[in-house]
Amino acid sequence: MIRDAAQTHIVVATLLVTVTFAAGFTLPGSFESDKDSSDKGMAILTKKSAFCAFVVTDAIAFVCSAGAVFSYFVMAMTHRPKVEGLLDIVLTQKELRILRKTYILATILLFLSMSAVVIAFVTGLYATLENSVGLAATVCVIGCLAFLIYVLVFYVLVTA
Repeated sequence: MIRDAAQTHIVVATLLVTVTFAAGFTLPGSFESDKDSSDKGMAILTKKSAFCAFVVTDAIAFVCSAGAVFSYFVMAMTHRPKVEGLLDIVLTQKELRILRKTYILATILLFLSMSAVVIAFVTGLYATLENSVGLAATVCVIGCLAFLIYVLVFYVLVTA
């Protein structure tokens, strides 16, 4: 059961690694293109706090999702159960305990990554929409709905 869930999780984690990596190089706003500027090639929004929050949360999301991918990779490489018959998979108690702990760690990293991606999304949009306060505030409120959804999902899981 853990392996089946881990297969789905690794797809999500890999997508998050890819997206956060790309977002780190295709920053919101644009780059300084004035050839006489000492900041040529630098992001224009670097002095805005929302942009800085975007960069930090994108980096957090990247590291957490990369850690999750690595954890799932380690799970797949180190825990090769013996198969007895068609449906009988045998793991020692120690192997099962390590597999569960690695799975829980990877799942936590994946959740942290998903949370950081939402924050990066909101702060990136806020940085680029800062001159349109109403639209920027709307994006922030909508972004906060993601955390409400997370809480509702956890509530359903706990009370089920």
